[in-house]
Amino acid sequence: MLLKRQLLGLNNASPQKFQKQFAYLPKTFKYHLQTTTALFSSLALRRPLFTNKLIQLQLQSSAFSLTCFSTISMASPLNCPGLEVERVPCLSDNYSWIIRDPTTGISGVVDPAEAGAVAKALHRLGWPKLDFILNTHHHHDHVGGNLDLKSMYPGCQIVGAGHDASRIPGIDVRVREGDAVQLGNVSFQVLEVPGHTRGHIAYWSETAKALFPGDTLFLMGCGRLFEGTAQQMWSSLQKLQRFPDDTKVFCAHEYTLSNARFAITVDPTNANLQKRKDSVESFRKRGEPTVPATLGEERATNPFLRASDQKIRIQLGFAPDTPDWEVFQAIRLAKDRF
Repeated sequence: MLLKRQLLGLNNASPQKFQKQFAYLPKTFKYHLQTTTALFSSLALRRPLFTNKLIQLQLQSSAFSLTCFSTISMASPLNCPGLEVERVPCLSDNYSWIIRDPTTGISGVVDPAEAGAVAKALHRLGWPKLDFILNTHHHHDHVGGNLDLKSMYPGCQIVGAGHDASRIPGIDVRVREGDAVQLGNVSFQVLEVPGHTRGHIAYWSETAKALFPGDTLFLMGCGRLFEGTAQQMWSSLQKLQRFPDDTKVFCAHEYTLSNARFAITVDPTNANLQKRKDSVESFRKRGEPTVPATLGEERATNPFLRASDQKIRIQLGFAPDTPDWEVFQAIRLAKDRF
């Protein structure tokens, strides 16, 4: 019991508080906690000092994740340089992302699907205010929490694409390509990325090395073409591809398993893809999140970013001089039927 208290950072908590916090933990986290406790007990490390790099504990808003020797959670660490990031699972497979500049305390949320889930996460984190809502596009599972959050947090401003303003509930700040959104000391560049919808935008921070692409880019996938063309979507993905390999991709859905199973049919000889697919299957079986990942991983394994790759072109029967966007279109249509 003492070891569990130390792992959870609740050494001095009352029995009632400890039991209350423990009750919030999902089953997968409790399993990992039991396993880690048994491991250290077997090593007779019953009074460890968790101040080194051996164990790192991250208590996250809607799910607690234990990182032990970087093997428990597949997803990259959430925080970025100068930016705190919190994953908020919503609905069946959405992720909203709370972001905060730790220096100024200015905070925001990207694509709040559910106001209640976001508010609960902010309360648990001890962050009393919400300054911004950043919307990537108008779909309800990305803007559903806008108005309630704006009511709950007076002064909160809603940011969205200017030319799609009529479809963004409660919009206050209309942005377009090249504009910057300032979250305390962290600046986010606005990128127009049509394809999934006409007015889709993404947010990228060079200093934080963080990309919030909404439904334009998924891990090993991309969004369906509801309002745009394949040529538009390919151009949008190329725009996102230009950022450094260590950029973290905070996409808006947990679609990685389905995407991986499709990707291997398009790129069956890609050893990196096969290895990643196996890891995704293992972690999703345990209910662990896979988001975020790095842009470098996506470039190596996401077929929707690799339409120019000759192995993929041969696999799909395209001539070497076929435009990249046409190869991309074929991959997207195949995924729609998968």
